Amino acid sequence: MISTRIRVMQIQKKLDSAPFQLVAGHPALDLVNTLDWRFRPSGAEELLNNYADLLCFAEQSGLITPSEIQKLATSDPVRKRRSLSSTKRFRECLASILYAVVDGQAPPIDGVRSLSAFARTMRKSEDLEWCDSRLRWNAGGDRVRASDVPLRRLVSTALELLTSAEIDQLRACSNQECRWLFLDGSKNKARRWCDMKLCGNRIKARRYRSKQRMVDSQ
Repeated sequence: MISTRIRVMQIQKKLDSAPFQLVAGHPALDLVNTLDWRFRPSGAEELLNNYADLLCFAEQSGLITPSEIQKLATSDPVRKRRSLSSTKRFRECLASILYAVVDGQAPPIDGVRSLSAFARTMRKSEDLEWCDSRLRWNAGGDRVRASDVPLRRLVSTALELLTSAEIDQLRACSNQECRWLFLDGSKNKARRWCDMKLCGNRIKARRYRSKQRMVDSQ
């Protein structure tokens, strides 16, 4: 078996390389984007291939601290696999709702029910506590499996987004094979691409080549 120290070193190496492109402006949307090229005819690309990837994503997103990495990395292997699987199920539940919203449609009933089930499950492991002059939901000690901490925090932040006015800023990349989600915080609300250096330039280059072929054929 891989030693704890080696596991942590491997994760730290991933963290140092910042493997995830977080362009959405919100962790819940960046989570949906971890299934890359979701609408590509040739197939999507999975970015969360193991629990270490999930830890890297959560740390990069600011949902867990570097000091929490070691504890989470040494969780029970079976529970880590289950947590990763649950996180992916939650991601696809979230995607079904968010893509309906961005397309101006009512979310699927099954998606909303699944989200409610995730919310109830996460709330079972939390207690209300008085902290800094306000009530907050905090993890209920031993009732929270260490491996589930990233998922619990992702569910919490997703619920905050979906029940806030911020959801009105939800947009999808104009590249129809990409359609990464993001919050459009621009003044004129005209952001079209997940990232101009990625999809924006690719689409512009494709259009330019298409125009050139039309000119050459005349």
